[in-house]
Amino acid sequence: MTAASLIAIPGVGTVALAPNPAAFYAGWMLTGVAMAGTLYPPAFAALTHWGGVRRVRALTTLTLVAGLASTVFAPLASVLDDWLGWRHAYLVLLASPVLITVPLHWWGLNHPRRTSHAATHHHAMATHRTAQAAVVARSTPFLLLMLANALTGPGRLRRHHQLRCRCWSSRA
Repeated sequence: MTAASLIAIPGVGTVALAPNPAAFYAGWMLTGVAMAGTLYPPAFAALTHWGGVRRVRALTTLTLVAGLASTVFAPLASVLDDWLGWRHAYLVLLASPVLITVPLHWWGLNHPRRTSHAATHHHAMATHRTAQAAVVARSTPFLLLMLANALTGPGRLRRHHQLRCRCWSSRA
């Protein structure tokens, strides 16, 4: 998760400073990789792995805090967008991974794994699930779904860009 948080920094920076659509898309691709490594699934995996017997409380806390985060950051992003424009708003919001997320991930996830009988059993089950996931990831239906998502993604970004942002106008 720390690496994904670090990837978010150049990703969001590239989106904010993109001089052309190609750079804008490249920035979103980096940001997407970062999101894949920092949102609920990896966070739940980390808390389950390191949480031990307190993992349920940690998972509940994460769910509550993450759910409430949008009540803070959505209005904040909107105010910053209205006040500074979207590019500068992104740069201001970029302070969050730089000052908060990366240090917390570095500190909070920099502990050795728990090793117990239950952890060994859990590891064996996880290895089995990983093998099953690998089979699914190589299946034709999954690959076709991934291809469809990849082909439709740039069109969605382009439409969003056209509707929301006048990114490369003199006003931006």
